[in-house]
Amino acid sequence: MRPADFKTIAAIATPSGYGGIGIIRISGVEALHYTRKLIRQGETKTFQPNRAALHQLINPANEQVLDEALVTYFRAPHSFTGEDVVELSCHGSPVVLAELLRLLVSVGADLAQPGEFSLRAFLNQRLDLTQAEAVHDLIHAQTAYQAQVAVRQLRGELSKQLQPIKQALIELIVWFESSVEFVEDDLDSLDLAHFRERLSRIAEQITRLANSFRTGRLIRSGAKLALIGRPNVGKSSLFNALLGTDRAIVTPLPGTTRDTLAESLNINGIPVRLIDTAGLRDTDDLIEKLGVERTQTAVAEADLVLVVVSAESTLSNEELDLFQALPVSFGIVNKCDLADKQAAVLQQALAAFAPVLRVSALTGQGIDSLRQAIYQRLVSAAEFKTEDAIITNERHYTALEHALASLREAEQDLARGFTEEIALANLHQALRQLGVITGETLIGDIINQIFSTFCIGK
Repeated sequence: MRPADFKTIAAIATPSGYGGIGIIRISGVEALHYTRKLIRQGETKTFQPNRAALHQLINPANEQVLDEALVTYFRAPHSFTGEDVVELSCHGSPVVLAELLRLLVSVGADLAQPGEFSLRAFLNQRLDLTQAEAVHDLIHAQTAYQAQVAVRQLRGELSKQLQPIKQALIELIVWFESSVEFVEDDLDSLDLAHFRERLSRIAEQITRLANSFRTGRLIRSGAKLALIGRPNVGKSSLFNALLGTDRAIVTPLPGTTRDTLAESLNINGIPVRLIDTAGLRDTDDLIEKLGVERTQTAVAEADLVLVVVSAESTLSNEELDLFQALPVSFGIVNKCDLADKQAAVLQQALAAFAPVLRVSALTGQGIDSLRQAIYQRLVSAAEFKTEDAIITNERHYTALEHALASLREAEQDLARGFTEEIALANLHQALRQLGVITGETLIGDIINQIFSTFCIGK
């Protein structure tokens, strides 16, 4: 369907519930017409673009006043959707908003589907696909850094970084196409070594962008971090210290934690799901056995696993064998304020299979260093500058990987002495994959899937 064929849509654009302001958004060629039907006949019906005016909104059937609202008109194409848009800034009463939306539908508007406003902005070329997806990410941001990354993508940072890559690829395609089309002319023979070098440079740029996905995935989706260890080593105390609040119950009795307990934590802008687990030990207690089984599940699903030991205890060979069999990210010697010499012994023992940090959950000693170590471990594989675009979306990453595979294949084609036509097919495929990211290569199922995840009103 062409944008010009779209019917006028309306939706409540603010979250459900009570608030100071509630906004109804209307978009389409009839936006002003339907708005006028909700304004008393004696009032002015002239709307100045980009100006807010106070109006009484009425039920057109009986002219009963429902609310006073600021009415703002945005004339096409200078609006979010690229169409005529009207926003009704009402008092934030769910009853009033629902009634006004019902009246708009009764005079001819359609109820907007999830993401339909952003979809129209995309189809009217007000946003590319990466920017539209950034709207979704910004709305669902849980940390300030998530919001910053989403805003950068909303400003088109990823598209800007892709543009010179696509331009360089187009120049190569044009050169190859010329060689194929005008082979009878006396064109200079292709310098294949030069072409392979240029292809290699393009591939390096794409690789650098794709490599940011490891950190981007963590920024967007977060990481899971499991605290494991024997009973009474201070896992719950460390859990509380990292959170900065007394969330887990702490007692001197072994086996206090019988089930996994999870809370959200923000470490330098990366959302972390912190999981406190039941102590690992053989037990006849049925409930505690179930807790140990859930601990094993948490370990399997975690991005980072922290083994916690107490500086007041010793480690048996069985414990060391158990820890060595687990995917341990860090060894944590807790209660180091109580037994400094023994903490050093334990640190040496644990260092055989993981980096070790000494902390005291009681005094806070080493907690900041632990937070920083966790952050560095999460982002260690990424190499990017703060001003670079970061790939946070798996769809973008997959398209980059496919484009890179096509470029590598084209390089191999040239190295094997194949004709330019063979290499061209792979170059075109790489360009198409880059177009998939920004939406230049339209795939209907992907478009529908993306916008269906949006909330109504965006």
